[in-house]
Amino acid sequence: MESLKSIFFEHMPSFFRFQVFVKEEAGQKRTVGMAYLREGQGMYTVRLWTFIDEKFYLLQTKEDPTKYLIMTRELNKYPNAKNKYFWNIVGNAKSNNAQTTLELNFDLIEKKIFLNIIPEKSQRPKGVPLPEEEVGNAA
Repeated sequence: MESLKSIFFEHMPSFFRFQVFVKEEAGQKRTVGMAYLREGQGMYTVRLWTFIDEKFYLLQTKEDPTKYLIMTRELNKYPNAKNKYFWNIVGNAKSNNAQTTLELNFDLIEKKIFLNIIPEKSQRPKGVPLPEEEVGNAA
């Protein structure tokens, strides 16, 4: 009989994690957040550490595959509304010529922020450690 942990882990979707960074004057990168992409999905979820309670979403435009929209969403408070969320465009992004990074241009932030579109390597096959293992390693 399979353990509950193995059953849960097999049916959990894969997530890929991407570095969000700024370039320092010396040419070094400084990480300022992370982006996540669920396997089979086309929309990145971006978390910036400056805005820890906010999520931003990157969606590729239909007209040009090198361009993206940066959006936020808010829950529609009307119970019988047609749409569950209101989507607000707060910026755009464009991939570089080598298609390894996206340059994120927020409407209200002047600093150039980049997203590495090559996922980070994970120690786990599915990319997410199990909670019991995190607790065991912390002790």
